[in-house]
Amino acid sequence: MSVVLMYHALYHGEDTSRIDAEDLPYAVSASNFVAQLDKLKSKRVGLLKPHTDVLPDVVITFDDGHLSNFDIAMPLLAERGLSAYLFVTSDFVGKRAHFCHAEHLRTMANNGMEIGSHGQTHRFFDDLSDEEAECELRQSMNQLSDQCGQPIQSISYPGGRYNKRTLQISRSAGYGQLFGSDVGTISRADMSAAAPLKRVAIRRGTSLEEFDKMVNADTAYYAIQKSKHKAKTLVKRTLGNRLYHGLYKSISAR
Repeated sequence: MSVVLMYHALYHGEDTSRIDAEDLPYAVSASNFVAQLDKLKSKRVGLLKPHTDVLPDVVITFDDGHLSNFDIAMPLLAERGLSAYLFVTSDFVGKRAHFCHAEHLRTMANNGMEIGSHGQTHRFFDDLSDEEAECELRQSMNQLSDQCGQPIQSISYPGGRYNKRTLQISRSAGYGQLFGSDVGTISRADMSAAAPLKRVAIRRGTSLEEFDKMVNADTAYYAIQKSKHKAKTLVKRTLGNRLYHGLYKSISAR
């Protein structure tokens, strides 16, 4: 059984100036990140390798491609000999303020980090036509491969949104590992299942006590989180992606 942790941006001290307001709920301070890494000292932390019966205890992932993945996360991970997946929105590279440039991606790839796709534009895949989805998937794969100098074999879906056709198109485009945002742990059987791999989000307010429950796969904790996630998913479906995301941005900015 593995626990896949989902991070986004990191920041030093109280300085969140590099992070957009809507992204703050999922931004983690560098000091909290260090404390969380220290909690993993007794765990096997690594990437999910195909064709092996042994899964790591914990897998670390980052979404979006924020610059802090390069200048804060990578050095802290490298110090400990750890690797992570870095899912990057390809159109953000070298264009969005405080996000990675191509040279950052190449350096991280050369230092054992796996660069994966987070879409081309960060649009939600369940809002796209088949043609738009295929364009996003292939364009992102090609752009990121050129930028980091390595094949792109994995993807996490922006907002955890996708549909059955998205998964089929992703596989045909050449993505071997699909990651979602549904909450849960993963087993060896999940590696060959059709559904994206489950993850658990680390938030700005995640305490060390909660983190401990996450990485030790506490049954009661995950039952509660799955219920919360199910309720949130119902609200998303009721409001639709545009209204839900607008509401989320409005609340996050307060």
